[in-house]
Amino acid sequence: MANPSTMKNIILPLSLSLFLFSCGSEPKPEESTPAGGINITVDQDSTKANVNISADGINVQTEDGKEANVQIGKEGIHVKTEDGEEADIRMDGEGMDIKTKEGDTKVKMDKSGNMNIKTPDGKEINMNVKEAAEKK
Repeated sequence: MANPSTMKNIILPLSLSLFLFSCGSEPKPEESTPAGGINITVDQDSTKANVNISADGINVQTEDGKEANVQIGKEGIHVKTEDGEEADIRMDGEGMDIKTKEGDTKVKMDKSGNMNIKTPDGKEINMNVKEAAEKK
């Protein structure tokens, strides 16, 4: 069974970044990618990972051998680890729903940058993303 913190380390940052980028109003120019896809090496907090983006989806593989596959479609995002852990992320104009075997997490965000996160264990987290970004 996959470590729950590993799933959280992959799913929440990925889904939040995709959600925040999807809220932008500027259209992105189309880019062509090589047949083998795009390979990116990420080095964060002394953890290295290789990311391959292709027509088949996104594959993330860490240097310690952990792997996750991400499929993005009109229904949302589906993440599956090599250990069989899965998560589904659905986004709409108000926020996103993240479904895992641990339960559902709901993220709502308004145009002022106020974010409300309701976790599977019933906790509620409120923050202003714009203010947090300005403090960095």
